[in-house]
Amino acid sequence: MTVPVRGVVPALTLTATATLTPAITDAAGSTTALDPVVATARGWAVPWAALLALALLAAAVVTAAVRRRRRRARSAEREAARVRDAVERALRDQEASAR
Repeated sequence: MTVPVRGVVPALTLTATATLTPAITDAAGSTTALDPVVATARGWAVPWAALLALALLAAAVVTAAVRRRRRRARSAEREAARVRDAVERALRDQEASAR
């Protein structure tokens, strides 16, 4: 049976140690302590909120990089078209003035 533990920050793996000291009560009502039993357990505690935040941040960085790359490519295409139009216009003007 899995019982959620409250107030523990998930840090990928957690270790817990429990110590149990059994006691025996006899018929006269006196209590005798036996040797303590110690158990240690490890378990995964995945920080889902942190992983989600990291994934969103990575997606934002990749999106920004892709948009920047596309914007630069469009700008380069516009500049190439502007230069091509200017060269064509200059050649036409040169042909017109040569006549």
